[in-house]
Amino acid sequence: MVIEMKSPRIFTDLEPFSNLKELVNISAQRHGEANAFCFERKKELVNISYIKFKDNVEALSTYIYSLGFANSKLAVIGENSYEWIVSYLATVTSGNIIVPLDRDLSADVAATLLADSAAEVLFFSDSYSDMLEILQNKCKQIKHFIPFSSLTELMEKGRALILEGKRDAIDITIDDNSMSTLMYTSGTTGTLKGVMLSHKNLSSNTVSCRHYVKVRGHSMLVLPLHHSFGFTTCVLYYLYTGSTLCINSSLKRIKDDFLKFKPYNVFMVPLIVESVYKRIWTSAEESGKDKQLKSMIKLSNGFRKIGIDLRRVLFKSVIAQFGGNFEYIITGGAPIDDIYIKGLCDIGIETVNGYGITECSPVVSVNRLGNNRIGSAGEVYTCCQVKIIDADEDGFGEILVKGDNVMLGYYGNQQLTDETLIDGWFRTGDIGYLDNDNFIYITGRKKSMIVLSNGKNVYPEDIEVQMLREIPYITEVIVRQQDNQLIAEMYLESLANPDLSQENRQDILDDLAEDIRQLNAKLTSYKRISDIVIRETEFDKTTTKKIKR
Repeated sequence: MVIEMKSPRIFTDLEPFSNLKELVNISAQRHGEANAFCFERKKELVNISYIKFKDNVEALSTYIYSLGFANSKLAVIGENSYEWIVSYLATVTSGNIIVPLDRDLSADVAATLLADSAAEVLFFSDSYSDMLEILQNKCKQIKHFIPFSSLTELMEKGRALILEGKRDAIDITIDDNSMSTLMYTSGTTGTLKGVMLSHKNLSSNTVSCRHYVKVRGHSMLVLPLHHSFGFTTCVLYYLYTGSTLCINSSLKRIKDDFLKFKPYNVFMVPLIVESVYKRIWTSAEESGKDKQLKSMIKLSNGFRKIGIDLRRVLFKSVIAQFGGNFEYIITGGAPIDDIYIKGLCDIGIETVNGYGITECSPVVSVNRLGNNRIGSAGEVYTCCQVKIIDADEDGFGEILVKGDNVMLGYYGNQQLTDETLIDGWFRTGDIGYLDNDNFIYITGRKKSMIVLSNGKNVYPEDIEVQMLREIPYITEVIVRQQDNQLIAEMYLESLANPDLSQENRQDILDDLAEDIRQLNAKLTSYKRISDIVIRETEFDKTTTKKIKR
């Protein structure tokens, strides 16, 4: 079934763009000397204006072009940094294709992807120098290994070439439909796929993001840049809107960077959202103010019901833990329990979630301020359509997406492309449904679906989210099938404490057994948990913090 998109209220005050070279140019024209990026270098804050950013991109792109690279593949690996962003955009604005590599890859896997993509240049953070010898030995096709520390020098060489009148890279015309990015994604299944995204794919998704999301103030980048969620919704979106993006290079520094950069808004994956929520309550409990905080939330919610919003006043000390300005979170990349969305909104940090997948550049839908339907993954973006196929009796079926944001295909794998793209419709492999207002609801992954001997289909993610909501001390959980029964394998942080006595450990396990019993009473009979397995360590995760199944 296809649900026709209604005409939602969207922001249309900015002219759209159709390729990333155009974005760099119009952002400099619109925003000029305003700060595009802010980051720390040698313990000092550095601000880069929109005009300076364009100058850096053009200088590096000119140098790249002078080396003879056109329609070539150039790769980049490293932690989040300004140099990473310049390398990306200098590559794609000079008519080349960028290959962003996961910063957590081993040298061997990185070498495999570099060989598969036929990348001829590798930009890399100096912290990755230890894998350089392996890559040089295994990747003979790479002509240039360029450390981030050399970019300033290379940009100077590019500027010198521009002064000599060599403007081919600057004046090159970009085909909107040409591939700009080859992004390898493994999702949670471990199978690496090269997703080919065009300039139009990324541009249309960025414009649609602006249609639904309008934030004020500066932001902080915490999502990994090699992931499409981080690059599209942070770098491209903020370049388009004219805000300042403060760059957090490591999650280990996120607490300090909140206080340093004082962001108003942040895009996050659910695991980081949960850590923000838990940090608030841990801090309250440690200071003995948790009961007071609960009372204030109850008071605040009472005032909100009669149209009086006192959250920024009542919870000023809570917000101060994050720099004092923090007011808005946009989250996606994995399911999130409603308890965190509501809990953060209760104290004045408005939190909305969306849905996306790399093959869709990546965002398909998003909730927004004033139209946040908790429990859903938001309204379908203006750049695409969504339909549901093979729906069951409850209306749950596979989600298909069609539009300007849908990928060109899988690199070097026409068979998989043909299986996944049917008449322009991309089969996401996600299961869910649409309501009459074009809001998407996600219930699970097709590949993780469990088929029981009675023919019933079970989507384990649906049970997992309910377990985490009902039993909050479960840190991580996976539901799987064993002997036609459902088993819950879980990690409890409280049990990982080496100082925990055997008596206290048994108390926790007894509480868990009782909580599982009470949960099962609420579940349909075929969805009930038959047994539990306790892990000693956390599950392996992707770089966007999704558990690898």
